Amino acid sequence: MYGYDVDGYYMYLPATFLYHDLGKMGFHKQAEADFGVSPDTYYVFDQPQTGRRTNMYAIGTSLFELPCFLIAWAWSDNVAGYNPDGYSVPFQIAGRLSNILWVMLGLFVLRRFLKVYFTDTVTAIVLACIAFGTNLYTYSTFIPGMSHPYVFVILSCILYYTQRWYAQGKPSQLYMLGALAGLAVITRPIAIIIFLITLLWEVNSLESLKLRLSYLAKQSKHIAIAMICFLAVAMIQMSYWKYTSGHWIFFSYQNDGFNFLKPKIWAGLFSYQKGWFVYTPMALLGIAGLFFLWKKQKTLASAFILYFIIIIYVVFSWRNWWYGGGFSARGMVESLAVMALPLGALAERVLSLKKKVLTGAMLVVFSCLITLNMFQSYQYGLFILHADRMSKAFYWKIFGKTKIDNAQVDKYLMPEHNLNEEIKERFDRK
Repeated sequence: MYGYDVDGYYMYLPATFLYHDLGKMGFHKQAEADFGVSPDTYYVFDQPQTGRRTNMYAIGTSLFELPCFLIAWAWSDNVAGYNPDGYSVPFQIAGRLSNILWVMLGLFVLRRFLKVYFTDTVTAIVLACIAFGTNLYTYSTFIPGMSHPYVFVILSCILYYTQRWYAQGKPSQLYMLGALAGLAVITRPIAIIIFLITLLWEVNSLESLKLRLSYLAKQSKHIAIAMICFLAVAMIQMSYWKYTSGHWIFFSYQNDGFNFLKPKIWAGLFSYQKGWFVYTPMALLGIAGLFFLWKKQKTLASAFILYFIIIIYVVFSWRNWWYGGGFSARGMVESLAVMALPLGALAERVLSLKKKVLTGAMLVVFSCLITLNMFQSYQYGLFILHADRMSKAFYWKIFGKTKIDNAQVDKYLMPEHNLNEEIKERFDRK
């Protein structure tokens, strides 16, 4: 389980609790030899100024993994007879279980949010579609340990507390939003874009914007406390950067970054290599649902539409727009929490027509998309669906299959040199 990105997110835990080596990560060489994890030179680099080494990945994911890690540590040390090395079977199980448990919590919170706007039936349909009909399922089961499912949980909570705060006005809800903002930043920084929805909640005109700014001005004392909550959480990451690099603020992705002048939006959404709408067609229905959300509640729809415009642009402006190996557009997994409301608006509209044919057709479409997603996730788990070199020809060659002729694979996959050219382009700073 622990390799490359997944190991980079996770290695804070064994470094801190088992080896007491957060500054050097020297223990990792033995883990590479004993468990075959990827070389840490891929994501940990030297800091000549301090004599320490910095992990390029954000620390937030490891905080989510911490509870199950501690249980695995106690289990391996006292019950199972394993060495508490951080990578043996108990820790592997803990990593997978952590993903599933947190996603379940995220879905529970999302249910409470959706129940404000929809019936039990619509809410159940939406949750089934999100949980099993999107690449959230893939990254919770077949590709555990990435940051995206955990950010899905954060965004679900932010939507929940945003709605509650504007409805009830309790300061504690605002403080929770501040802490969640900090957690979002130290787990996946671009997740902070979700606060556009918080700021513009039920704002769809200049007049309503003025009223919102006036309301926020009156909450300045509580907003200041929320900012302290934000900084308290953000300091976890900042303290690590200061310790290893000597700087409170540090851009750890030194050989990568954004190219906002050349976003790969079409490829990110529609390409056979990693297109979000190709491999997660449920997302296309969710985006279409923005129209029905607009018809249902314009004051909410404006913020949600703006969010998707900005997040799609930002996600696919990353130089490695396909985000390495994985299934579908993993950079959009967390936004599935935001997609739940428009998807619910679509389902509610169809059900409100009270026509059995349309209701039946919708349920058939949802069921087919869920089946397709789960099957293609299974293909990914069997190494049939390729992690980063998918092509149109190969997609249709393997469609519906559980076995392939390995001798024919390279004939249909995207040529290796094409991928290498895309990788080269990421580092071209001219």
